[in-house]
Amino acid sequence: MRKWRRSSGSSRSEGQKHIPRRRWELMAEEEGKGFVFHTPDGDQELTFEEVQTLAADGDPGGLYAMAMAYLFGWDVEEDSDKGYYYLEKAVAAGQTEAMTLMVRLFMQGEYDGIDSVKAAQMSIEAARDGIPDAQLYAGLAYMDGVSVDKDYEKAAKYFRLAANQGSSDARTNLAYLYQEGLGVEKNEPKAFSLYRIAARAGNLNAMFQLAVCYEFGTGTSVDLDKAVEWYRKGAKEGDAFAMERLGYLYSEGFGDVKPDAGMAFEWFLRAAMEGVTSSMTMVGHCYLKGIGVEASEEEAVKWLRMASDNGDDEAKDMLSAIGTKRLPKI
Repeated sequence: MRKWRRSSGSSRSEGQKHIPRRRWELMAEEEGKGFVFHTPDGDQELTFEEVQTLAADGDPGGLYAMAMAYLFGWDVEEDSDKGYYYLEKAVAAGQTEAMTLMVRLFMQGEYDGIDSVKAAQMSIEAARDGIPDAQLYAGLAYMDGVSVDKDYEKAAKYFRLAANQGSSDARTNLAYLYQEGLGVEKNEPKAFSLYRIAARAGNLNAMFQLAVCYEFGTGTSVDLDKAVEWYRKGAKEGDAFAMERLGYLYSEGFGDVKPDAGMAFEWFLRAAMEGVTSSMTMVGHCYLKGIGVEASEEEAVKWLRMASDNGDDEAKDMLSAIGTKRLPKI
């Protein structure tokens, strides 16, 4: 079976992020644009028309390449209907990279032609073919018991395989299993080490978990300065939960930094605006008490109502305490 990669420097970053990275790579900009297939006889560069001919003959690699071309606009106008048509044909032909992509699109809510059972089955099949993203998805299925029996040992096996191929998501999930002792012997220092490797590789979830390890001394010594450093890195990348933790740390002070109500409020507000319910409650509390911001019962009620509507019991209690039933709805 041919393995292929795109050979021209496409600028479609939103397309690039959907491709299994082990089997392809973007080459430098050059005049000759086409698709590079990895064959037993070496790499072979084909034009779009040649790939089209392969797909017409039912070649699995050709079908997958055509799916990519239409889904992400490579050498042809983007057409999701045609892209999904070729993707489905490639999957039916047993192309495991196509299976992996289909599962990813399903998990992202972009494709509804399969269900969770089929997604788990395809992930496991593609994982056996050594595709790291598929190994990650298979691990997730076994860890969460999604359409398969929950099996932490199998989850750890697949996460380890994917991590060994450079998947920072898999490494982060494997770290969690070591932290909790699920399917592996509990080993917090090893979990910390895995989180650190994944965080340094830019994994957002690992950044947060590494910061938590530093904050609470999980697998390492407590180091609030390092915790703040990693929460800040995560917050810079848009992690709302890292923003919230910064709010709590600034409210209490850390290292040589004294409590700073203004900074705490700012971080709680940023997290609340990103939709973190507990931060909405904290913003409401700050407005109610004038902590780090000028007191405003109107603003307090607004934020507490949003938190309450999201099911936060503390916000409901605070609203009851300030008599919101007598206030007009905002």
